Amino acid sequence: MSFVRRLAAALLAAMLCCLASAGSPPTITGLSPTEGTMYGGTAVTLAGSGFTGAMGVYFGNIRATRFTVDSDTQITAIAPAQPPGTSVMFDIVTPTGGMVHPIGYFTYVVPPELRPTVTHISPARGPASGGTTVTFTGTNLANTHQVRFGNVAAGFTVVSDTQVTATTPASPAGMVSTELTTAYGIADGSFGTFFEYIPQPTITGVSPIEGSMFGGTAVTLAGGGFTGATSVHFGNVAAASFTVDSDTQITAIAPPQPLGTAVMFEVFTPDGGGMVHPIGYFTYVVPPELRPTLTSASPARVSAAGGTQVVLTGTNLAGASSLRFGGFPAASFTVDSSTRITATTLAVASPGFVTIDVTTPYGGADSPFGFEFVAAPTLTGVAPATANAAGGTTLVLSGSGFADATAVVLGGVAARAFTVESDSRITAIAPPHAAGPVAVEVSAPGGTATLASGVVFADLAVRGACGTATGQARPTPPAGASLCSAGQASSVASVQGEFSWTCAGQNGGADAPRCTAPWAAAGGTGSRATLDLPEAAVNNGWTLETASFQHTLPAPLPPGASTSHWPLHLRLTGGAAGSSARLTVHYSTPVPLGAVYLKHGPSPEGLQCSGTTCAQPHWYTLAPSAALFAADRRSVTLTLTDGGLGDSDDVPGQITDPGLPVLLAPPAGGGNGGGPASAVPVPALNPWAIALLALCFPALGHLRGTRQSLSKQ
Repeated sequence: MSFVRRLAAALLAAMLCCLASAGSPPTITGLSPTEGTMYGGTAVTLAGSGFTGAMGVYFGNIRATRFTVDSDTQITAIAPAQPPGTSVMFDIVTPTGGMVHPIGYFTYVVPPELRPTVTHISPARGPASGGTTVTFTGTNLANTHQVRFGNVAAGFTVVSDTQVTATTPASPAGMVSTELTTAYGIADGSFGTFFEYIPQPTITGVSPIEGSMFGGTAVTLAGGGFTGATSVHFGNVAAASFTVDSDTQITAIAPPQPLGTAVMFEVFTPDGGGMVHPIGYFTYVVPPELRPTLTSASPARVSAAGGTQVVLTGTNLAGASSLRFGGFPAASFTVDSSTRITATTLAVASPGFVTIDVTTPYGGADSPFGFEFVAAPTLTGVAPATANAAGGTTLVLSGSGFADATAVVLGGVAARAFTVESDSRITAIAPPHAAGPVAVEVSAPGGTATLASGVVFADLAVRGACGTATGQARPTPPAGASLCSAGQASSVASVQGEFSWTCAGQNGGADAPRCTAPWAAAGGTGSRATLDLPEAAVNNGWTLETASFQHTLPAPLPPGASTSHWPLHLRLTGGAAGSSARLTVHYSTPVPLGAVYLKHGPSPEGLQCSGTTCAQPHWYTLAPSAALFAADRRSVTLTLTDGGLGDSDDVPGQITDPGLPVLLAPPAGGGNGGGPASAVPVPALNPWAIALLALCFPALGHLRGTRQSLSKQ
């Protein structure tokens, strides 16, 4: 071995020798017991090592009363006094050192003879609303300074060292622990003793909410906690009887109480207690069979001036003590029977609808019907001012307060009839009466209104006479005041080339003879015509603005064509743009067989035109669908389309229509060697119609010489 190695070994040996001579610090590995009395004196055995030569043993920071080193691994120490509940660690001091050892705690406790205990509580259950007095029985309770139910402190009284009473606080339903704390700690057993909070009975609904003042109404209470209920109270009066149907329902029989009393309910149970529940009121009322009612008043409209006798009908009216009209007492009233009262009204300042109130021993009755005080009627005018002495004149009376008028009298004679049209207007038929001015009277619920010299009776017979419309030619029926210069016109009839009507006499006058006005002249041979348009509502809104038969053509007729008619110029307005209008032209003489209705103006392609020429005015034939002649040839029904077939202007919403019946020249090579080949056949004619037309031409050739040819004009 080298010198260096020998030196290192010698140094290590020396260090180990020094450490062995110094010793190890004490250690604690166990203790017994782990608790002792707060007064000290408990012998505690500490196990560990390094105890040899121990100079002191400490319980926390307090030195042991005394101690004995039993061996290097055990010490027996006597605990000093310390407050109860103190938990300490140990410190052993030796020549080699000392330190607090966290292994093992020693706790100071109250000695058993001083510890509080709870052995019994009574009662062990009570309502969740609190207020139950609970008695705790046990030992060492004199120093109690807190009582808790669950985590809620309660008021308490120390009765003796063995008894404490406490009042439970309110708590949710369920089990809670109890706890008594004294100067010497929590009473043994109290924390393990439980108190049960019982749900308090609750009421959530009541049905019915009213019943007879005499009691006996079965009332169903809905809620919870009703099991074992001991009583049910209507206000402060116990129910006549009750039945617990379930934990959530009780049926109770109401006791009698004064009329109008409104009560709340209270349900008592052995553990849940009871309290007044504000949910649901029960009101004592008069039973239906005794309640007074009003069903009618006659009359139902009376004068605001008072003094009207009114008969009231109803039920249970006997013993009525007061009767009021709109809050004001009746002038007087008499109870005729339990179903009838006769009352006299007082005057009221303000007319209008009011309620009638009757008070009886069993309550009041209000009128469910309308009852009205009305002002006296006024009569301000009569029109006309003159009436026929023979009677029958319709008079219009103006004023106010006419509703439910009962009579209209003229000069002491009742009107033949009258109608109340409104509160301010009456129409009456005058009776026969001697000539002269008379007073007019109107009687109504509010009184009687009189208008002196309201009407003058006179001989007003009028003979009917024709007006200025007679003899005036027109294309449409005449109307208005021009029909009759006297009397009333009848409706205007139109037949065989003339309009006719009559003018009826008035007030006993005779009728005029028949009045007539010819149709408008429609041709050079004396033919006349009239127009007939459907109402605008069924004719796409179209109405006739102007109509006339003119003696000149807008352009020469096609070659070879002839007519004895004058062109009809129409202007229709009011229709929707692009829609069609329908009208009928009636003639006093038949239109010749074979004649077509020729129109002048622009036309669709193919109607005697082609290309751009169609936009220029020209003669073209309307197809039968647009110009339909009647079987007797005395009328033709035209269907004209705005901006299209039959319309000669380009104004939307307006139709201008020049046209007339025309006999066209037969096709070239026809049987009569007639008109030029340029004449275009009518597109709408089928082969049979063309053949029929050809057969008619020889006969028509003879007539042509007698007609005026308008194509030369």
